[in-house]
Amino acid sequence: MFFVFLGNLGNSKSLGTNNLIKEFAHIVTTPEDILVKYGFLEPCKDYMDKAKDINQVDNIPKEYVDIFKVITEEPIDIDDIIHKTKLDLKTLISKLTMLELEGKIKKVAGNRYVKGDS
Repeated sequence: MFFVFLGNLGNSKSLGTNNLIKEFAHIVTTPEDILVKYGFLEPCKDYMDKAKDINQVDNIPKEYVDIFKVITEEPIDIDDIIHKTKLDLKTLISKLTMLELEGKIKKVAGNRYVKGDS
């Protein structure tokens, strides 16, 4: 099995990759795509629904919305959250802890945060 990332269609440097896809290769966008193909993971059919749900603020308490909007799927440093929300460290940590306990955000390496799974 051969896996490739789709290249830019307008870029001549992508011709080789795109021809491999046309002939026999499997397009991947994430490492999970390969694991699904080999049967190590179940495919996530409702990926778009999950992506929409993760960004909804409807079920976020009003006092946490400002923080939740700053945190995305890309890790953000606690100092950047302080800068963007203008909250003091003590208040921010308290609110981050509550969001984390509810599964709305996750703490990752380097004292950074990302959106959670629920």
